[in-house]
Amino acid sequence: MNQQPAMKLHEEAIVIDGLNASYFFNDTVLHRIKAGGVTAFNGTIAAWHNLHETMSLIADYYHLFEKHRDQIMQVRTGEDIRKAKSEGRAGMILGLQDTIPIEGNLRMLAVYHGLGVKIIQLTYNHENPAGFGCMAPEDKGLTPFGREVVAEMNRLGILIDLSHCGPRTTMEGIEASGSPVAFTHANPVSLAESPRNKSDQAFKALAARGGVAGVVALPAWLTRHGKASLDDYLTGIDYLVNLIGVDHVGIGTDFMEEMPEHVMAEALKGISEENLQRYYSNKTVEGFESVSNFPKLTEGLLSRGYGPGDVKKIIGGNWLRLYEEVWEKR
Repeated sequence: MNQQPAMKLHEEAIVIDGLNASYFFNDTVLHRIKAGGVTAFNGTIAAWHNLHETMSLIADYYHLFEKHRDQIMQVRTGEDIRKAKSEGRAGMILGLQDTIPIEGNLRMLAVYHGLGVKIIQLTYNHENPAGFGCMAPEDKGLTPFGREVVAEMNRLGILIDLSHCGPRTTMEGIEASGSPVAFTHANPVSLAESPRNKSDQAFKALAARGGVAGVVALPAWLTRHGKASLDDYLTGIDYLVNLIGVDHVGIGTDFMEEMPEHVMAEALKGISEENLQRYYSNKTVEGFESVSNFPKLTEGLLSRGYGPGDVKKIIGGNWLRLYEEVWEKR
């Protein structure tokens, strides 16, 4: 199709990446975010890290916002996302991919919230005091402490992410939450067999409560043969739109651009040899290798017959709606 209407739409839209785990201290990553026309993103700042490590990382990000204030700003509200759009800066939402950083202290959630952490995943891949990750040998669901965590995150207005949670913990997390929750980066198991992917039942439960799911741009979680193209990624979007409706589908790339090898090794720790091999054999989606390729999504969705309004929902509008509903309902 003619690229001009697609680029015009992309430039007008609020574009949000529901999960980006890249190394944002590398200037190249910031340049790619701008090149992709991304308005805002949920940026992972910590996962398995302890409280001291996480606080040090938050300090580093505060410094990043100051050092590159012409390129990037912190997002705490929906209005901040609109401000980032109007000023041509990227808005970064501080996110944790585990509750390990609270170190079992429920009151730390209020501290993190005060520092601007707006999205927290209940578990990473393994068991923690709140529940069970997708790689845990057995998923016993939310723990009593996990239920307290859910209630406190609801009270504070922190978006609950269940992307890496095991099947039972996922379903119990959706049920326990009084607010809509997110799969910031999770694909259907119907597309690719993986402990990281979710059942159709889980996606339907998420949508029934008003949540949003972000489609992951990793070949091992997109196709059964472990290779993927932009067309396969768009097929993943189609699948979820047909399953749960266009109002509940977004983008959650899980890009890890310029990530140092030692951090990558820690992130993949405990994953089976088979899944590691699948991951390392093809780490990028052909045609959507980087956040700089975001305009190709807009073009691809229009080419598949999505109307401009629905395209805007998928590439950012649905995330913005969810953020404002959860963050600002107090």
